Amino acid sequence: MDLYAIAEYLVHNYGYLGIFLVAFTEAFIQPVPPDIFIMGASLFGLNPLISALTATIGSLFGGLFGYFLGNKLGHPAFIKLFGDKYLIKGEEFFNKYGFWGVALAGFTPIPYKVIAWLAGIFEMSKFPFSIGTFVGRLPRFLAVAYFGNILVSFDYTALIETLNKINIQLFYTINSHYNVFLDMTMTIITHSAYPMAITVLVLSFLKDRNFGNKVLIALTLAFLVAFSLKYIINEPRPYLILKNIHLLSYEGYEPSFPSGHTTFAFTVSTLLYSYSKKMGLIFLIWAILVGYSRVYVGVHYPFDVLAGAIIGIVCGYLVVNKKIEKLLKLLGKYSNLR
Repeated sequence: MDLYAIAEYLVHNYGYLGIFLVAFTEAFIQPVPPDIFIMGASLFGLNPLISALTATIGSLFGGLFGYFLGNKLGHPAFIKLFGDKYLIKGEEFFNKYGFWGVALAGFTPIPYKVIAWLAGIFEMSKFPFSIGTFVGRLPRFLAVAYFGNILVSFDYTALIETLNKINIQLFYTINSHYNVFLDMTMTIITHSAYPMAITVLVLSFLKDRNFGNKVLIALTLAFLVAFSLKYIINEPRPYLILKNIHLLSYEGYEPSFPSGHTTFAFTVSTLLYSYSKKMGLIFLIWAILVGYSRVYVGVHYPFDVLAGAIIGIVCGYLVVNKKIEKLLKLLGKYSNLR
C-alpha cells in the first residue's frame, strides 16, 4: 500500500483525525500533503473549514516535531534525508528570509518539512517559527478549502452540456458552408498534415541534424500525447453521431478528440517558427487551414482541432526551448525535497 493510499484510508476512516495525522506527518517526513483531502473534504462527509483548521493545527505540531528532530539529530540526519546541498541552501534561505521564510514555505510548494528541520538545526526561536507556520499554513489551507468547495459543488453537467452544444453548433457552421472549390481544396489540405510532417522531418535531418532531432522528439511527444488522449477520452467522430453532415473523408471508428492531423501541423509550424520566423508564419497559416479542414470534411469537432493546436504548440515549444529537460530536472529536485 503506497503512502497516498494510507493517507486516504486515514481520512476516509478517521475523518478530522485522519486529516490531522496526514498534516502532522507531512510537516516533518512523509510526502503526501493534506491539501487534496481538504479540497475534497465534503466528499468524505467533512466540513471544509474545519478540515482546513485541523490541517493547520496538525501541520503546526508536525512542524514543531520536525524542528525538534532537526535540533536533536542535527546535520547528519538531515543530510541523509534531504541531501547536503539543501543544508547550504537552507542556511542561506534562513539568513535572507528568517520568519518570512517559514511563512513562505508554509504557503507555497516549498517543502515545509525541510524548513522545519532547518529551523531546528539553526536554532530559530520556536515562537516566530510557530507564528510563521500559522501565517503560512492557515491561508493556504483555507484557500484550498474554499476552492475545493467550489469545485465539488459546481454543476459540471450543465457546463459540459453547454460546451457540447457550442461545439456542435460551430461544427455545423463550418461543415454546412461548402462548395466544389472548397471541397477539392480542403480535401487536399486535410490529407497533407502527416506527409508534410514527415517531409519536414526528413529535410530537417538532411540540412541540420540537431534541428532534425528536435523535430523527431517533438513529433514523437505530440503523437504520444494526442493519441493517448484519444483513447482515454474516446469521443466518437461527428459522422457517427450527427446527421446531415457534409462528409468528405472517413476515419473509421478511431476516436475524435483531439485532432491528430492538427496536432502534427501545429507542432511542425511551432518548430519551424523557431528556425525561421518567415517560414514558421507560412506553416502556421497552413496549420490553421489543416485544422479548419478537419471540421470542413466532417471528421472532427472544432474543440478537437483547438485541443490539437494547443498540444502541438506546447510540444513544439517544450522541445525548442529545452523545457522538457529543465522540467524533468526540476521535478527530480522537487521529488528529492519532498
